[in-house]
Amino acid sequence: MSAASIRLRTRTTAFGRQRGVAAIEFAFVFIFLFLVMYGLVTFGSIFYTQQAVSRAAEDGARAAMLLPQPPDQESVRQVVLDSLARSLVVPISFNTDTASRKNWLSSNVTVAPCSAVPGATTCVVTVTYLYKNNRILPSVSLLDTSWVPDQLQGSATAALKTS
Repeated sequence: MSAASIRLRTRTTAFGRQRGVAAIEFAFVFIFLFLVMYGLVTFGSIFYTQQAVSRAAEDGARAAMLLPQPPDQESVRQVVLDSLARSLVVPISFNTDTASRKNWLSSNVTVAPCSAVPGATTCVVTVTYLYKNNRILPSVSLLDTSWVPDQLQGSATAALKTS
């Protein structure tokens, strides 16, 4: 055997031992990158839902401020539901039209509008969204999802007109 054929055989054997290493490295890196991306997207969806709930509470407080005093509870609740119906927090299966979105929201969102106390100077509207039952993204079994909140709550205060 010549020296060239021994070098070629050694090189081929070394490449044969390295076969599949790139696939294993890719699998480890892919799992890590997937978990990081999933965590970021999940956090973003929770953040978006929290912002939508807070905006709905603000819209309800603004409506309570502009309505005749004392504000009508059902009118404030409808303004909150209208605000949430314009956001992306409703599941796709109930997202066919505005009426179905509002119907779903009325059964999954709690709205505590301001109490109708005569002579009150402020009004607090609180909106509670049950996020645990209505997640935008499904949970992944590899992750501990104890950091995902069970519910999201937003509240807003408005100064009422004094007569």
